[in-house]
Amino acid sequence: MVKSEKAKLYDAKAKQLLSRKDIFANILKYAVREFKDCTLDEIIACLEGEPEIGNVPVDDSPELIDAAGSESVSENDGIRSFDIKYKVKLPNSNEQAELIVNLESQNKYHNGYTLEKRGIYYLSRLISSQYNVEFANSNFDDMKKVYSIWICTHAPKALENTITEYSFQPTTIVGNGAVDKKKYDMMSLVMINLGNSNKNYSGLIEMLDLLMNMRRIPAEKAMDILEKDYGVKFKNRLKEVDDMCNLSQGFYDDGKAEGKMQAKVEMIDNLLAKGFKLSEALELAELDEEAYNKFKAEK
Repeated sequence: MVKSEKAKLYDAKAKQLLSRKDIFANILKYAVREFKDCTLDEIIACLEGEPEIGNVPVDDSPELIDAAGSESVSENDGIRSFDIKYKVKLPNSNEQAELIVNLESQNKYHNGYTLEKRGIYYLSRLISSQYNVEFANSNFDDMKKVYSIWICTHAPKALENTITEYSFQPTTIVGNGAVDKKKYDMMSLVMINLGNSNKNYSGLIEMLDLLMNMRRIPAEKAMDILEKDYGVKFKNRLKEVDDMCNLSQGFYDDGKAEGKMQAKVEMIDNLLAKGFKLSEALELAELDEEAYNKFKAEK
């Protein structure tokens, strides 16, 4: 599946904005437990190096191509790559980077597979790829904890405006033994689900909504809020407005397409309720049965 030029532009703008240290620091503050009590300046101080953007392959073999989720396939060589990968120090620590954080921007929640399972696969690869890089032989205690954070711009209605963490937890089967959390707390998947709701939210949901969906308010006003409430400063407002508007347009276009599909499905459902045959309703709505069934199953 080949991406359109507009989709490639959307991906590039999303990665460019989300990899900024002031924006990335906000994501860490609200989505990563280790940073929840830190100031933005303290978090930014933990981001010593530069992120790797779209150039770290996920899979061992370049022959493994994701045909269903085309967002994950690079345009250059067909290799699935992490959107953003950042090595991060822990606050109040003199040690080198102790966390590896992967950040993914996903414009479609449904791609023919379960997005959470793809996130778990990314976590597994972030762990396994550390061998002979972060640790060697049996020195497993040198392994770094990993986070895979997914920003879903068009989540299902039931998940809109939610942040959920999936983490590795012990369950005692026999006895009352307790294990130090540091021995197993090594991976977390965080799903940040945005939506088109008009509800007022503060924190990370608001910040990402302002960045990715500025059609609600003027760009200049969005930038004022981002600077005042989230410490996201813009040196060249004209250029940043253009970048953010391009990103917002990608968000809006995809949502508009999904809205059209929703309208067609609702039309078919109404016709069926009035006694029309499915084939008749599909013809009137100009939609094929496979697309109708898939949309219904995903919702």
